Amino acid sequence: MSEVAQSYRLTVAYDGTAYHGWQRQPHTATVAGCLEAALVAATGQRPPIRAAGRTDAGAHARGQVVGFSLDPGWAPEALRAACNSRLPDDVRVTGAQLAGADFDPRRQAWRRTYRYQVRTGQGRQPVGRQYAWSLPFELELAPMRGAARALLGRHDFASFGTSPVAGGSTARLLDRADIAISDSGYTFELRGDAFLRGMVRNLVGALVGVGSGRMTAEQFRSLLADARPGSAGGLSAPAQGLHLWRVEYLDLEQQGASA
Repeated sequence: MSEVAQSYRLTVAYDGTAYHGWQRQPHTATVAGCLEAALVAATGQRPPIRAAGRTDAGAHARGQVVGFSLDPGWAPEALRAACNSRLPDDVRVTGAQLAGADFDPRRQAWRRTYRYQVRTGQGRQPVGRQYAWSLPFELELAPMRGAARALLGRHDFASFGTSPVAGGSTARLLDRADIAISDSGYTFELRGDAFLRGMVRNLVGALVGVGSGRMTAEQFRSLLADARPGSAGGLSAPAQGLHLWRVEYLDLEQQGASA
């Protein structure tokens, strides 16, 4: 334990099935509330916890990044171990390191990567159902990939989500929009500088619409270009297939290698 205040960056993984999202809420099980309780039990302190992103109820994370300060501080590895000994099995601190006093995991993030899992095939499978969207039919990969290419670059994504700040910009930059196929289904991977609320789930829902023939790639591109708030709201994919996969930072020396 250090005699001086220290700032930290933690990487957190969690199965969000049992939680009402990341953000702390009174009298409700959330991932942030769970981590805060572990910090209090381990250190006797209740620091404000900032996160790189807020995941939805039932969504998951492999690389959520959080920041906070402790006074007095702890050695990072001791803090990680102390938290994990007090966390339930569905939440884990996978990395801990010192950070600059001004570290803000949300504002200073360079890129965020989300993956969305879709399982296809006849019959609903009980194993793994909480980590993917299960569909009883196959999808056409080529038209989905063609539609996804339109997402690259900076666009106004108002059709697919809302700003986390009232009146905030709905323009975002995406530099990756990939769809991979495997024996069990499809993995959608989106990487961008930031995401709107509901954006990934709405984009995946619309792309699945293209892959199932309910929407053409041209209709998808028109939906993107029109940028009419809420126009893709009925296309949202369910939360359980969504995974916050990675958050990356440019200042690797101060803030650590990408999660």
